[in-house]
Amino acid sequence: MDGYDSIEAYIRDDKFSKLSPDAKTYKVQVKSQTPHASDEKETEKKHVTEKTKGNVCDVVTTPEMTLKQTKSRRQRKKGRLPSEDSTSSESSVMGIPSRRDAMTSRRRNKNQRGSRATDPAESKAAVKKKTRRSPKSTEIPSTSSPILNSPTQPTLEQVNPEEKFQRILSENLKEYSRQRMRALHMSLRHFSNVEARITQKELNQAFQDNQIRLSGRVSQYLIDRFEDNRGIDCERLYRFLTDAHMKSGRDSVMALQRRNDLETQPEMTLEEKDADLLQRLEDLLIENQGYFNVESLRESFQKTDKEKAGKLNSKEVLDLCNHHHTPLYGALLKSLLKRCDIDCNDLISWPEFLNFLDLSQQNAQKKCPALCDAPRRVKSSAPVTPSPIDELSEETKSRLVSKLRKKVSLVKDRNLIEKQDEDQENPREMNGDIRHKEVLDEKSVKEEDENPDRKRIIANMRRVTNLVKTSSGFLSTVKTFISGKRKSESDMKTLAIQTGDTDIDNNNLDYKMTSSSDDVSGSFNISVKDGGCESSPDPPPNKPKTSRSAPLLSACDEVVPDKDQEATGKIEADPKSVCSSKSVKEGSTSSRHKNDKMYSIKGKNSTVEFLPPCDVDKHPQILDPPTQRLKLDWVYGYRGNDCRSNVFVLVTDEIVYFLSNIAVLYNKQTHRQRHYREHTEDINCLAVHGNGNIVVTGQNTSKTNPQYQAHIRVWRADTLQTTQVLGAGMFQKTILSVAFAGSSDLFAAVDNSSEKRLTLWDVTSGELKGDTIVNTEVICDLQFNPKYPDVMVISGKEYLAWWKIYPDSRMIQPLAQPNYENFLRAKYVICLSHNDRGDLLTGDSNGTVYVWGDGGNKITNFIKHGHDGPVFAVLCMKTHILTGGRDGFIYSWQFNKNMEMDGELPLPKLEGGVRLLVHHGDSIIIGTTVNSMLSITPSKRHSPLKDVVLDQVPMTQGHFNEVRGLARIPQSESLGTVLTAGTDGVLCWFNPLGRDPVCKLVLKGIQFLSVDALPTGKHVALGTRDGHLVVLDIVGVSSTESFNQKLCKDKITIVKFSPDGTSIAAGSADGCVYVCALTNKENGSKNWEFTGKFKDHKEPIQFLDWSADPNDSAYLIKSCTAGPQQCVWNTSTFCSIEKFDTRTIKWQSETCAVDVSMCGLWSTRVARDCDILCVTVNPQHTLVAMGDSKGQISLFRYPCFKQGAFCHTYKSHSSVRNLLFSEDGQFLISVGGRDLTVLQWELT
Repeated sequence: MDGYDSIEAYIRDDKFSKLSPDAKTYKVQVKSQTPHASDEKETEKKHVTEKTKGNVCDVVTTPEMTLKQTKSRRQRKKGRLPSEDSTSSESSVMGIPSRRDAMTSRRRNKNQRGSRATDPAESKAAVKKKTRRSPKSTEIPSTSSPILNSPTQPTLEQVNPEEKFQRILSENLKEYSRQRMRALHMSLRHFSNVEARITQKELNQAFQDNQIRLSGRVSQYLIDRFEDNRGIDCERLYRFLTDAHMKSGRDSVMALQRRNDLETQPEMTLEEKDADLLQRLEDLLIENQGYFNVESLRESFQKTDKEKAGKLNSKEVLDLCNHHHTPLYGALLKSLLKRCDIDCNDLISWPEFLNFLDLSQQNAQKKCPALCDAPRRVKSSAPVTPSPIDELSEETKSRLVSKLRKKVSLVKDRNLIEKQDEDQENPREMNGDIRHKEVLDEKSVKEEDENPDRKRIIANMRRVTNLVKTSSGFLSTVKTFISGKRKSESDMKTLAIQTGDTDIDNNNLDYKMTSSSDDVSGSFNISVKDGGCESSPDPPPNKPKTSRSAPLLSACDEVVPDKDQEATGKIEADPKSVCSSKSVKEGSTSSRHKNDKMYSIKGKNSTVEFLPPCDVDKHPQILDPPTQRLKLDWVYGYRGNDCRSNVFVLVTDEIVYFLSNIAVLYNKQTHRQRHYREHTEDINCLAVHGNGNIVVTGQNTSKTNPQYQAHIRVWRADTLQTTQVLGAGMFQKTILSVAFAGSSDLFAAVDNSSEKRLTLWDVTSGELKGDTIVNTEVICDLQFNPKYPDVMVISGKEYLAWWKIYPDSRMIQPLAQPNYENFLRAKYVICLSHNDRGDLLTGDSNGTVYVWGDGGNKITNFIKHGHDGPVFAVLCMKTHILTGGRDGFIYSWQFNKNMEMDGELPLPKLEGGVRLLVHHGDSIIIGTTVNSMLSITPSKRHSPLKDVVLDQVPMTQGHFNEVRGLARIPQSESLGTVLTAGTDGVLCWFNPLGRDPVCKLVLKGIQFLSVDALPTGKHVALGTRDGHLVVLDIVGVSSTESFNQKLCKDKITIVKFSPDGTSIAAGSADGCVYVCALTNKENGSKNWEFTGKFKDHKEPIQFLDWSADPNDSAYLIKSCTAGPQQCVWNTSTFCSIEKFDTRTIKWQSETCAVDVSMCGLWSTRVARDCDILCVTVNPQHTLVAMGDSKGQISLFRYPCFKQGAFCHTYKSHSSVRNLLFSEDGQFLISVGGRDLTVLQWELT
């Protein structure tokens, strides 16, 4: 816009005002310049000046541009846009001729003809022009004219008038910042009424208050564009201004447009993130020639981690890193801490932290060998901590000295006054009355002679005082013992000479120092013995406690040495004290050997002691956590039993759904899962933004932990990062349903409170846009109409209503109620669905589907009793409707006047009913009520269900009730290698290596709590809740029941096959172990029979193990309770045996938590805070995994003898009911009980 004073002058310019005869496109013609172009240009300028003086209405033309003439057109109506007129398609502001443009055109033509006729040179050019054809638009040459190259120059193609005006308006708004525009918005809202309308005067006032200057024609266009009979719509006006401002090219606007937080980012795996983090650490070390003192940090972390959980607070980790001068800081340190915060609870896994430092340092030293000398350089240049006084300035020092002098003088004056007062109270003593003092001295001497114990106490107190005064005194000695360092014998002798105490037993002291350094985990009593210091183990429990002075008296049975003896150094030892110290030494030695030999497990109710195994010396007792770690690899199952509308397709073609507190993102093509695990309780609803990347999930309120409240999480599917946490503390019980308003950033949510609170949120800002009460008993579904994004529909028990949202006014108001007329009203309206035309389809509990035309409240079509039972899912296609119900059928209906059925697809009975139907590319996903997910490929001809069958392998399968049983089948040929059993009567086989569900078996009416199988998988033993033991014979995919007998009145908690497969041990909650054996009958057949039971436990049996080999022709059974209590039984005599005899026994499995190899597990914080529910050992016997009642999985080294062992802890389930390693030890399988999940963890 160079050469123009204002935007209005640019609009009025002739070069912008001419149109082609069809009034739709601009036609621009450029003359080729001749050698005399410069002379002609100057001549034309003279004519222009003369014409301008003579007639103001004439418009100037230049030889560079000539425009085609336009036909006269009908004048448009006032206040109406050309785009709204049937005869016009352009805006007056965009260059359409106004009232005087017709006259202007005639004058312009006249001026052009007149000017051409007066100049002979131009007459020749005009003659030439008549003979030449006009160039086409495609033949216009590109010149360096500033007018043609102007960014606002109209193009030759058809342009939308609003876009042209926005382009011009953006040039006018370019000088105003985004803050100024927001201030304008606030002013418009201030002047607006309830309907968000303002007057023209108020609009001008808002512009004036915010110093925004617009031309009169631009302002008038805005008023004509957004004014109606109620006033000017300020919200629409502001959105129009915002859109124009976004195209202004301002730096802040361009930066805002370059934001990528709402765009799908390329996925970055955890391995890539770790590699990037390691590379950054290596670059840091190489660039700064730094060094990580990993061993020193490890010692500090171990001392600080008193709970032995392998995790520390991030603040503690930072403090320790600063204390050791670790050259790690800034964003890199924050990224490393965030990577090691596995559970996102501000607890850093310090073994993971150290592994990153160690590995990066090794790689950096390989790349730069000079870094190998870095430890020596760092040690030599260790920073010296300056004295605080040295850091003060001279002025501050002098000021402090003066204050101290003043304080000393005040203290002297106070002491002098106190002394004078004492002198006044004792005048006789001041007058030289010495007799009273002599009497007091004689009395004190008599008391000392009568009480020798008091004499010893006073002597010891004097020695302690002398000891503290020495340079290597009492405090330094105590610090030496605590740090585990030993002083030499000569140092201790020197200490004794300095303190005047020669009765220190050097041998005894040396031994006790050794015991303190060897047994770090024990507790010690530090007591004073004649000025020395000793460390002794805690007294045994049966030893009576004494008063505070008792140890001092017993340790001080000796005479105070005379001054002569102290001067000459001759010391006479008391023989009684020597004997007593020897006896203490022998007693402590015997107790030390006894403690070294025994291992113990201390539970809540009892303590169990064990003798060490024979091969205990072969296993190094390492306290560090294992180098392997767990990574969630796969989630089996899907929550369709009690949730609706919980499967969506993302922009990345991934399928997102949830189970328990995990949101699963499954890629069907690559057969890979990703997991969002930020929720603390079970997820209950899910919705996806119109961009296919922003996901909203709502969770329940915890019943056991009050801090875990119902809330909504907004997160990105590409990065799995949480962007908003909304409604914490606002919602009650759970979030029932969430839904997005079309492609906007608004979504609605309703909770499960008694009044059913409905809220509206902005997903970008996290702002609450509306809040109201629904007041209905049950809510089933919530959806927005895609055609009318401000209208939502809510269905429930005897409830169907239309609501309208007003986000600018922060209101949600009821819009309409259903008009059933003569149609049957159902008790429950269960599911909602909209098609592209805005029609609403509802499925109810009567099996009927109603069509509400254009999303209104009147029924326009229906399918009466389409299903035998309630309709759970409705899917709209182009010409058909698919419905699914509890009856397990999917029907196809023609979407026409008659709504005829033209296809059906029955599901297998073991898959239950149809919960939902979702499009996914060329296939349709089917969610079932038994938490399975199936798929079909619909037919593209005629009916979608014609000749369609289910895919052979389900996408996933799981349990719909509590799952506890877990067994491994290593030698299975046709079935999977992992078997699960639940109280829903379902048995599921899985293939961990392929991450596929294999098959399923349903036994209705039986609640399974435990399961075990032979290695071949041909026989399966099951324990039930009502005390039955069931044995199944599996042949192919069919099964037969070979044994079913009630063993007890209580539940069977665990079952195990013997190594030879001829016996089954079943542990019950009544504290008994029942044994059934396979016996031969006379007819040659074999049957299972009950043979006996063991009863010596007082608590429910929780763990069972069989011996790997027979002992005296009989297998042994090891049973344990959570008490803890352990018993070992002989299956031939049905009697318990001593623990000493079992030290050489090898067990078929290691699932008993009460064992000598598991002692270290019971001393951890996890075991103290919750109950140990299950343990398992990997096939390589190097790792042991522990599951607890809080849903955590802890990974330890195996065997774990010593107390204080560290571990890796992972949050997985609500409670971990069972654990199992795969046959190759690559995966760990866990089941979560009531959360219905079967998780597969990969060891990395």
